[in-house]
Amino acid sequence: MAPLWETMHIVFFVMVVLMLMEFIELYRLGKGKGEGLPFLGGKHRFLQLLVAALLGFIPGCVGGLMVVSFYAHRSIGFGAVVAASFTALGDDAFRMLAIDPGATLWIEGVLLLAGLGVGAFCDRFLSKPLRGEKFHCRVEVHRHEGGDVCPHRLEKGVGPFRRFVSLFDDWSFVRTLLVVLLVAYLVVIFGRLHSPLDFEHVVFAVLAIIALCLLLVVNEHFLQEHLWQHLIRKHFPSIFLWTAGTLYFLAIFQQNVDLQAWIENDLGKQFLLLLAAISIGWIPQSGPHFLFIQLYFTGVLPLGVFMANAIVQDGHTSLLLLSSSRRRFVLLKAVKSLVALLVGGGLLVFLQGI
Repeated sequence: MAPLWETMHIVFFVMVVLMLMEFIELYRLGKGKGEGLPFLGGKHRFLQLLVAALLGFIPGCVGGLMVVSFYAHRSIGFGAVVAASFTALGDDAFRMLAIDPGATLWIEGVLLLAGLGVGAFCDRFLSKPLRGEKFHCRVEVHRHEGGDVCPHRLEKGVGPFRRFVSLFDDWSFVRTLLVVLLVAYLVVIFGRLHSPLDFEHVVFAVLAIIALCLLLVVNEHFLQEHLWQHLIRKHFPSIFLWTAGTLYFLAIFQQNVDLQAWIENDLGKQFLLLLAAISIGWIPQSGPHFLFIQLYFTGVLPLGVFMANAIVQDGHTSLLLLSSSRRRFVLLKAVKSLVALLVGGGLLVFLQGI
């Protein structure tokens, strides 16, 4: 996948999720139900961790990116992101399932338990805002037209034909632009949809269709203030530039550095290999980690080294975190690296003694 397409794929997905969350939160506020996603509020911390970890379980990057988007919208805590990053293996999950489904499930089970434990610890001790952190995207309520904050523009008691006609009453350039971009995105997605079982592309397409429907029914205030001024003008440039810059850097790096030769030269030095596995785990992309999967499932790589890499890496999940809060990205990877060092080192020592 070319870096530019990969960037657009990730950024479009993130912006669609943020748009849906902005709509849901404003709708709930308008109905007097309070802020945040239902069942994921502060009173349900363990449920947050469990749901996030299970979303990370989904092969591909859909679940992990969704969790970080929730975190960006202040709907879940940092511990939930940590839990999801443990179970998120990105596209490597598909490769592992193809090679050995049974082993993949028990590995994911171990990562799930570890993620819940470490996530609970981070929620308890590392959830306070970091110095200078300006990460969170919080919904802004603008009281207008008698205090109505509901983002839809379809009135009750209006017939179906009038409802349809009213969609075009305040059709603006911004609405046209966003509709055209979403339709173009859907055309590309369906062009790449080689099979109904192409799960990741199906999810992306469904979310884009939902977003397209919302664009047709939201009022102009929501469109201009919440989508255009807030999400697109404020957050889109940063997310796009950091994502594109990181992916292009990784593409150049992988063209000039032979990671496979470097790792295979150190196979006899298990501790150095453990450190290499942890270091490469910091790369916010799935590709480089497949080497560890190949070496482990062919019996060349020790379990401790493989588990260390699996703990630290999380596919594209942390890529969005890097584009939004560099401090949180470093904190996330540092916590996971410490856990990986303890788990991987312990397995190396324990299994050598057997």
